[in-house]
Amino acid sequence: MKEKIILIDSNNIAYRAFFALPDTITTSSGIITNAVLGFTNIVLKLAEDFKPDTIICAFDSKGPTFRHKMFDQYKIHRKKMPDELIHQIPLIKQVMEAFNIACIEKEGMEADDILASLARKASGSYKQVIIFTGDKDMLQMVSDDIKVLSSKKSIADTIIYDREGVEKKLGVSPGKVKDLLALMGDSSDNIPGIGGIGPKTAVKLIKQFGSIEEIFKGIESIKSEKLKNLLGQNREVAFMSKKLAILKEDIEFDTGLMDTSFKGLDFKKVKEIFEELEFKNLVNRLPKYIKIMDFKEVLPEEATIINKKISLKTFTAGIDHEVIPGKNDSKAFIAALEGDGRICGLIIYFGGDRAYLVEKQTMEKADAVLSLKNLFEEKTIVKTGIHLKAIIKFLMEYGITIEGTINDLGIMFLLLNPLKSGTDIFEIAREVLNTEIRNASFGPAENIAGDGTDDDRNRNMKNSQMSLDLEGTGTNIDTGEDPVIDRSSEQVQTALKSLALYDQIEEKILLSVREKDLVRIYREIEGPLIRILAEMEYTGVAIDLDYLSGLINEYEGEISRLTGEIHGLCGEDFNINSSRQLAEILYKKLKFPALKKTKTGLSTDAATLKAIQHTSPVIGKILEYREKTKLKNTYIDVLPNLVHPGDGRVHTNYNQLGTSTGRISSNNPNLQNIPVRTEYGRQIRKAFIPGKGYDLLMASDYSQIELRILAHMSEDENLIDSFKRQEDIHTRTASEVFAVDYDEVDPDLRRKAKAINFGIIYGMTEFGLASRLSISEEEARDYINRYFGRYPRVSIFLKKLIEDAYKNGYSTTMFGRKRYIKELGSANSRIRSLGERFAVNTPIQGSAADIMKLSTIVLYNNLHSEELDSNMILHVHDELVLELKEKDQKKIEKIVRRSMENCIKLRVGLKVDISTGSNWYI
Repeated sequence: MKEKIILIDSNNIAYRAFFALPDTITTSSGIITNAVLGFTNIVLKLAEDFKPDTIICAFDSKGPTFRHKMFDQYKIHRKKMPDELIHQIPLIKQVMEAFNIACIEKEGMEADDILASLARKASGSYKQVIIFTGDKDMLQMVSDDIKVLSSKKSIADTIIYDREGVEKKLGVSPGKVKDLLALMGDSSDNIPGIGGIGPKTAVKLIKQFGSIEEIFKGIESIKSEKLKNLLGQNREVAFMSKKLAILKEDIEFDTGLMDTSFKGLDFKKVKEIFEELEFKNLVNRLPKYIKIMDFKEVLPEEATIINKKISLKTFTAGIDHEVIPGKNDSKAFIAALEGDGRICGLIIYFGGDRAYLVEKQTMEKADAVLSLKNLFEEKTIVKTGIHLKAIIKFLMEYGITIEGTINDLGIMFLLLNPLKSGTDIFEIAREVLNTEIRNASFGPAENIAGDGTDDDRNRNMKNSQMSLDLEGTGTNIDTGEDPVIDRSSEQVQTALKSLALYDQIEEKILLSVREKDLVRIYREIEGPLIRILAEMEYTGVAIDLDYLSGLINEYEGEISRLTGEIHGLCGEDFNINSSRQLAEILYKKLKFPALKKTKTGLSTDAATLKAIQHTSPVIGKILEYREKTKLKNTYIDVLPNLVHPGDGRVHTNYNQLGTSTGRISSNNPNLQNIPVRTEYGRQIRKAFIPGKGYDLLMASDYSQIELRILAHMSEDENLIDSFKRQEDIHTRTASEVFAVDYDEVDPDLRRKAKAINFGIIYGMTEFGLASRLSISEEEARDYINRYFGRYPRVSIFLKKLIEDAYKNGYSTTMFGRKRYIKELGSANSRIRSLGERFAVNTPIQGSAADIMKLSTIVLYNNLHSEELDSNMILHVHDELVLELKEKDQKKIEKIVRRSMENCIKLRVGLKVDISTGSNWYI
């Protein structure tokens, strides 16, 4: 017997939802969706609160019912359903059917009768039946296993009625509700009842006699002549009213209706409907309701019960058996196991019952390492996993590299879904297979890797002491010592079973990658980059702790000095870090002009303070205080704590697809945000130094790569010509836009031209450019028009980018990377304008990110082919940083320039600026 079923009075709930939410809730095309949204929210809330096995929605039939034939005045006072609601009923049904919720409608029947029949039928199959309605006539159905959930003052305010609850509310038991309505009537359905008999009298009569049949049998015993006459004159009305109130319980339904599972919702279909209806916030609530996967569907039974111990020799023989050089259809699926935030073992799955759990203890055995080395370095074996970067770093501890084709399903998934912020096996299975993995204690390798400070992520990982409480299934390798991992728990079992899904996921994702033309971007860029980023993270970058210690003392002194000066200029002590206190001092006490308000008061943000900086020296000191405080708190104080004690290096984590344009980001620490435009920010770079055994750091970054890409993609002759002449592009733009000779351009005109050049790339509006240059919008419009007048093909190209994005729903880079732009479908013009800016900058910025990644791969391969002793240690925006020996400086500089400037051919070429020094302040 199943646990719980919920039956919904759909017309009643839809009606309430319609009037509970404003009719301003519409799609961008103007379709009113307030009832659909309200109804869907209610259903999801019911699912969250009650966790039913099944939900069924009952709808009123169109046209008259059998009750209208009995009484032509039935429901005559009920207002016609508004057209705006009528149009939403099919949409409600569409959403419910995607939820795998049956929608039932029977000709000539009301939803109440359908619900009553369903409830009676379900009471034999479910332990608990819940009817959700606002009609009190449904209370007659309440029994030991049937409850009524009803709204009180609002649709969100509900109460559950059991037998006791019904009697408390109405004064009679559920079985007597129809008699109660027969006497007092029901104005909502226009059941007449007997005029003059109210609830109190009706309850008194029912308690005295039991039913209307017994009342009329004993009518002569009623002492009140008035009541006796009232009853006698309305006998037929009373019996008709009872017939109207009685709900049918014998409607027949299709077999199998009760077996529908709400948990089997079609995730993709629901998501598509929500996106079509523009219910953006509801998508996040879906994962709770997706089908729970039965692993027996995907994993042979024998693979789940392997518990026997095998010798190390048997293990190595088993692994060696899988390594057949030259065999091109071999696959190995790999997942990491986590303990205390560290990788403590791997599960390697070859299909069928061939699964091995390799713990760190096993990795200490030379024979095991040799077998695993042969496996992972065999190029003909395809290695598949999710976020393999952390696993590659784990294997590097033992001198093992991964060679050949690697299918990182996490990276592929993010290529297909660039707006996702992160993935693991559970999210991918949910999205790709419409499957929810139960008991999800097994985490993705990217999370297993910890937060960037754990020993397991760094060079001394194998020396760390771990106390692990992990259990699971799989082949137990007997190393002659107590196992670190017990193989009988859910965690390892879940990991093992999850691996069995990889084959299905891989097949579907590879198909999607081909269909979306993303093969090149993965095989040439993202796939090869995984190994390189793993090595960069593993190597890390050395930090000068003595320098940082001195910088901490210096900044503490500077911040203390600035605090005193600010307090002195303001005439009192206050918390400079408090926006509220600062606003009171600046605007109320010192009477500075208030330029902007926020929800919490007058603004003290940087832009506002810079606008009034000329009015007093205290503003400049506040801005300086903020900059130094932020740098100290974010980097100077934090970096020493992130240095690994074993190698003196910081091991950041690179997010390969950390932005929507494909650019790499980093965290722990976030090296991308170290300021480079201010001297204070650049001082922090001095702390990054060559590691032991190396002499220099070499930084290389592309010169004006985005403008070069714009020239290449737009094919604008004037822009191309300027680059080919090796002119300063901003000076050339100033000359063209402001109609002055190239040699006559002054710094101010060049500054304006630079803002225009980059404003074009970023899709900046007239308002944005006006704000940037502190000019009027009319002047900004004139500058933009003059720019496009001198570079006409740029204008054509940018318009084409926007047109294509509207047509396709996405923008693409030179390499085919896609960014989906939902903002273009918004009814809000400001949001659409944002989408148009995305459509302009994505192909340019995204192509720059692709080229940066490609050049990293080319440079890495060239450095290794030359067998030069150097390491890539930093990847920040358009900049690559290497550590090297001084004797190799000239040779490496040539390789860097050749690799980065020739990784791809542009019409205007690529130019790299290279600088070398004893630290990153170069």
